[in-house]
Amino acid sequence: MKLHTSHEQIPVYSLKTDDSGNKQFRMYNYKGDFPDRSEVLVPHRKDYYLLVFIRLGGGRQWIDMNPYTLKDNTIYFMAPNQVIVKEEMVKLTSTGIAFTKDFLAVQENMSLMMLPIIKNPETVHELMLKRGFCRI
Repeated sequence: MKLHTSHEQIPVYSLKTDDSGNKQFRMYNYKGDFPDRSEVLVPHRKDYYLLVFIRLGGGRQWIDMNPYTLKDNTIYFMAPNQVIVKEEMVKLTSTGIAFTKDFLAVQENMSLMMLPIIKNPETVHELMLKRGFCRI
């Protein structure tokens, strides 16, 4: 059995550019698709913020050693350098936005840093929306 020590590094994934070439902001849409399967059961970190609105889905992931079963009509959010493990992925209908610290550092975007979902003082990663909030 292999023991993991604190000296081992967890991979850090950077934001992939889209067709526009933007390296600081990206939007994702899944319509009954699977997210990147190469990340399943691989502990990793992201060097960017990620907010995902799950309309329909399921599966399970861990964020900083806390399990989350992905629920319909729920927003999940992660900050840079949090440890993520996707345990189970199913087809999702979701929209996500990803952005870097550099995106937030731009003068026009600096006020976004003050939003509770970005500051996350309670270290929570799940926000369930009221039923009927979003029509599918």
